[in-house]
Amino acid sequence: MIDLTTGLSYAFFVLCLVLGWGAAGVLDFDGILRRSTSRWGCLLLRVGVALVLAEGFRVFLSFALGPALDMFVNQSINGFKAF
Repeated sequence: MIDLTTGLSYAFFVLCLVLGWGAAGVLDFDGILRRSTSRWGCLLLRVGVALVLAEGFRVFLSFALGPALDMFVNQSINGFKAF
């Protein structure tokens, strides 16, 4: 059974992958991804770029949103402990 923390971690990873995939398409100004010799080569190159960008998004969003989420979760957990 998947607990809430694990589910949120997977959802955060998928969000970063989607952001990375979109950024890989947007950053292809000169058509480098489309110049690949085969369709599979183009797909593999875009997946590689998306994974690198997803890791960058993960690190950035962890530092940007982490403290706010931590504060929200700790307040809600502490609030439930009072009851």
